Amino acid sequence: MTKQLSSFMWMAFSLVLVAFGQPAWFWWSGLVAAFAGYAFFWKALLSFSTPFSRFCISSSWFACVQMIQLSWVTSHPYLYIYLFLYITSLLLGLQWGALSLLVTYESLKNWSNLFAIAACWTLLEWLRLFILSGFPFNPVGLALTGSIYSMQLASIGGVYFLSYWVIITNLFVLKAWLKNKKEWLIIAFTIAALPYLFGFFHLRWHNHLASQSPKYIETLLVQTAFPVEEKICFANFDQISQFLIGQWKKIFTLLAPYQLASIELVVLPENLVPYGTYLLVFPYEQAVQIWEDFFGFASARYLPPLQPPFADLMKVGGEERWYVNNGYFSQALANLFHAHLVIGLEDQLFENNKIVQSYSAALHFQPRKKDKPVEVNRYEKRVLVPMGEYIPFKWCQMWAAKYGVSGSFSSGKSARIFNGPVPLGPSICYEEIFGHLMRENRLKGAELFINLTNDGWYPFSKLPKQHFDHSRLRAVENGIPLVRACNTGVTSVIDSLGQIVAVWGEEKDFSYEKAGLLKASVPTYHFSTLYTYWGDHFIITLISCSFFYFFLKMLYGILWIKK
Repeated sequence: MTKQLSSFMWMAFSLVLVAFGQPAWFWWSGLVAAFAGYAFFWKALLSFSTPFSRFCISSSWFACVQMIQLSWVTSHPYLYIYLFLYITSLLLGLQWGALSLLVTYESLKNWSNLFAIAACWTLLEWLRLFILSGFPFNPVGLALTGSIYSMQLASIGGVYFLSYWVIITNLFVLKAWLKNKKEWLIIAFTIAALPYLFGFFHLRWHNHLASQSPKYIETLLVQTAFPVEEKICFANFDQISQFLIGQWKKIFTLLAPYQLASIELVVLPENLVPYGTYLLVFPYEQAVQIWEDFFGFASARYLPPLQPPFADLMKVGGEERWYVNNGYFSQALANLFHAHLVIGLEDQLFENNKIVQSYSAALHFQPRKKDKPVEVNRYEKRVLVPMGEYIPFKWCQMWAAKYGVSGSFSSGKSARIFNGPVPLGPSICYEEIFGHLMRENRLKGAELFINLTNDGWYPFSKLPKQHFDHSRLRAVENGIPLVRACNTGVTSVIDSLGQIVAVWGEEKDFSYEKAGLLKASVPTYHFSTLYTYWGDHFIITLISCSFFYFFLKMLYGILWIKK
């Protein structure tokens, strides 16, 4: 009984260490967990002899880890989210329970088994990318991102290489603990130290290169902090117009002080305002008046001409009047700042004056050029949130309608590069958590990632910081800088090594829930990485080699016994 009590105490200690072992919680706890947090758990688990008890304990332990790390979902206002948290944590826990069955005294005797066990877990994490819309939150490799040095390992094989390294390190620490021999301890510490050694030299070398010819893009990142509504209802068309005008006034209030600044790029968040890009929603005269109120009478020359797609005549109340749209103000801002503007809006595809498809999109507006037609580029979001942005099954429709979700966006098909001050690779919201998608932007020539986000669905939670920690990895994996503009979230600039250049506000006062504007000089230094070159093929090859060597040794053992 005393031995089992001691085992449960070690499990509780490891639970706290691992569950809070992320930069969003305590960065130092993550580094300890990446070294021995899982080893502490497995050492305690070995005291239980039956496979069933070990499976149940392991599954419960990891489910608790996930419930803590995903606890941000409970800040969502609807109760169904608790069911999502429970089911997701349970499924992930069952995966860990199955893996822990492989960790036995017998399996730890052969070092090739350790690599096979690490390969199993890494494969399970990687496969999450392809289930429904994918749920790649919280790979165990995120623990290594608590240090700017250890996270540089992602430039070789991505975040799943970090996960592989965390598990293999813990297994060797466990083996050294059980063997209690000096040579195994040296091996374990060497494996644990390698990411930091690599990161130190990698970081020093590229910081030196970046300092040789520093170049920057002067950028405005807008954080609007608009309240999130599941469903917005208006009694009439005039209420729609006034609602939109009110939101644009708040945006202009943030931007107006910078209209004389030398700016090359302006970025506004995901789904900034409702009613699409080109739907005609407010009167021209009122739009001009508000524009001049904020930017001055002389600024009217920057307004687009009264012609489609930004303006058209509409018959309202028996008379024809000019009406303009969200695209009208977006193009006006690009003209005013003489800058490229990237903004998140809904956008539609029309056939015979009917909407046939709707997209959550990033629109790229370029400053007006003399005697050249206006060109607007669009990127359509590819990874949609189930039940929020699309309804996966017909039987879900009635249930979703109760929460104000009555339709679905169409998903985009491919990456898109915007020709800005440098080639821009846009992503929307949690797409930046998918390393293979962001890599596509890089392969198409992107030299700066742009992410448009709205983390407002989970207010005053750990989600914005967790989301931000994932985004830093995309910069490291591909060796290019990244800027983020959030409705609420961590609006920030990250350089090509994952170093934080600038951030709006601070977490301690929840300023990522407040409106503001971040003016920053974005370093343009970028470089080629091995991860960009081979992507997830590297980690899949490593997993395959681990399995192949394991089965080869097992086959050799069988043949040797027969002889």
